[in-house]
Amino acid sequence: MDANLDALARELSALTRRFVDLGAKLGEAARALADTGVPPADRLVRDLAGARGQFIQLRSDVLTAAQAASVPPRGEPESLGELEPLLGAIGAAIRLRGRQDGFDETRQRVVATLERVLDIVHLDEATFPTLVGCQEQARALCNSALALTDPDGPEAHHLEANAQSFADLLMMIESRDALDDAGYARLEESVSTAFGRALAVAISGGRLAFASDAGDQAPPEPVARAAVTVAPHAPPLLAPPPVEEPPLELEIAAPVLPPEPVTVSVEPTIAMPTAELPSLAELPPPPAPKAAPARVAAAAAPTRPAPVRSSDPSAPDETAQWWLAAWARWSGWKATHDFADVVKEELGKYPYLLSVPIQRSPDYEEGLLAYGYSILLDHVEKQRPGCVGNALNCLKSGVSQPVGEQLYDYLISEGRVSESYPDFVKSALVAAVPEPGLWFQFRILESKEDTRIFQRPSARLGDSELSGQRLASDAQRYAEHKFKMTLGPLTLRCVQVSADSIREVRGVGVKITSDGAASDNGWIATVRAGAKGKTEAKPVAAEGTHVVGLGKDHAAVWVAVFNPDPMEDRRYELSVFLRKDTKSPFRAS
Repeated sequence: MDANLDALARELSALTRRFVDLGAKLGEAARALADTGVPPADRLVRDLAGARGQFIQLRSDVLTAAQAASVPPRGEPESLGELEPLLGAIGAAIRLRGRQDGFDETRQRVVATLERVLDIVHLDEATFPTLVGCQEQARALCNSALALTDPDGPEAHHLEANAQSFADLLMMIESRDALDDAGYARLEESVSTAFGRALAVAISGGRLAFASDAGDQAPPEPVARAAVTVAPHAPPLLAPPPVEEPPLELEIAAPVLPPEPVTVSVEPTIAMPTAELPSLAELPPPPAPKAAPARVAAAAAPTRPAPVRSSDPSAPDETAQWWLAAWARWSGWKATHDFADVVKEELGKYPYLLSVPIQRSPDYEEGLLAYGYSILLDHVEKQRPGCVGNALNCLKSGVSQPVGEQLYDYLISEGRVSESYPDFVKSALVAAVPEPGLWFQFRILESKEDTRIFQRPSARLGDSELSGQRLASDAQRYAEHKFKMTLGPLTLRCVQVSADSIREVRGVGVKITSDGAASDNGWIATVRAGAKGKTEAKPVAAEGTHVVGLGKDHAAVWVAVFNPDPMEDRRYELSVFLRKDTKSPFRAS
């Protein structure tokens, strides 16, 4: 096809030059015909007819090439000027097909390598930790490779390089006795760096083999092999799974007539996706919050509800799916994308991502939600360089604790997530507000005529519906509005306060309590009115925080309440004070 395309391009160039020459001669003949009445020469007429015949043949050949390259023309070309861009489009399509074919071959080699890695077994220990970690990485990379569609994307360009350490691993096992000392040392360093020294030692001792080659003597499948087979960019669900959450509570402190409840048809600020997939099974309800949840020290053994696992002891351990998904996504973008850009992308797909506990994220959106927590892994890695990459090497063998829980405990103790979680929430809030925004549980809409308070009608995380109450009198509107919520470990909830065409300045006061005590677990972000400006966030003080300028300086105010406890649910109460003046409702402000 390339040779044929070059021939067509040369023919087009030659015909273009002939048309230019004939055009000049035809111009002279036209002037002679007009001035003296001399008709065009017979040779010129024959040359014109021959040139037209050449054009018709070239057009036919170009259209045939376009059909073969799957490039539909806009119509039948009537000039050389229309043939030239069509030939360019054909060339681009052929080059793209070549890159796609090359990428497909590369992906096929990489997938074959990774599948061979998944066939490796330890001859003495079925759950050898470093082998388990290596195979989890192989499975995650394999799933990412199979999900790639763009041969020109950065992930496609780095695919073979990302799989090199796995190829080195296979080379060590398959050619251990045939390698010279220098070659073996190079491979050993590659494998030790990527997967841990223990795996290279096991290879040198001849303790690793392939299950397909070991016959009946092969040890059982490692229990830590969690299957994450969803594609990172697959279409989302219409609505999140019907997981039972604590009921929403709204309390409006108004000294006069109670507000008139109405159901308001309001377009949510965050549009939920519309593609349909099968719904997921319900999860068990979260554990009841304790009155005074204790924080867990880095070295302390965490306590948590028992994981939901199969009664069959030989069943695969799928508790690590959240890690595999988040790690696979993070590995793909960490070197090429900015944290803020990825936050916008992930929250644009699933605005309620950060309201779901990380260990439960695989149970939402057919497992796709868990990929979004790559932003938390990136935050941890920036705070504790090397922490994320070393996680799988720290898995312990011979323990009953599921792999997913081991990884979670590692993230808490070594990654110190609970210490830096407030900063993570601030970074995500500033990156996401105002676009695409975060899923909010409650919303206050202030206008000149009234104040409307909306909440989600169900307790389902990610619910896209809104129902509301209309407050008409000042005594109702400018009172303390209380919003009660229960937050899972390391999650947040948002409340949005926005203004609709008001000229007067409004003040917004915010105060948070938890179990009756004042709390500073919150951020308040202001969105500039008019032209797009930088979103600013400041912490909510324990005594309360007041901002001025809603309706004039600020189009909206976002309040993010978060639970930094990695183990326990927390009960929070958020009080929002709307003011018609600039006076703070808090004495200490």
